[in-house]
Amino acid sequence: MNRFFRIQMVCVAVILCGIFFQLISGIATFDQQSQLERVTVVEDAILSAAVQCYAIEGAYPPNIQYLVEAYGLVLDEKRFIYHYEAIASNIKPKISVYRSW
Repeated sequence: MNRFFRIQMVCVAVILCGIFFQLISGIATFDQQSQLERVTVVEDAILSAAVQCYAIEGAYPPNIQYLVEAYGLVLDEKRFIYHYEAIASNIKPKISVYRSW
């Protein structure tokens, strides 16, 4: 009986460890997905401000700082790295946002 009880305890411990590792893995995956969605939301916000500028002024902004100053765009430079490439005043700029480490 004592040996059977030890085997049960080992099986329970192994199952609980498996559940724990699955839970940790799921949390990590959820966090990564959440970070990717945040980057997409920030890119969309910058593009929306650039399109608003184009609609109002007839030209895309020359740089991202113009959007901050003229349209109240708020940037979180501690969390993200921003790349804004203005090609011409009538062509939509290339916007990339990267997560800062």
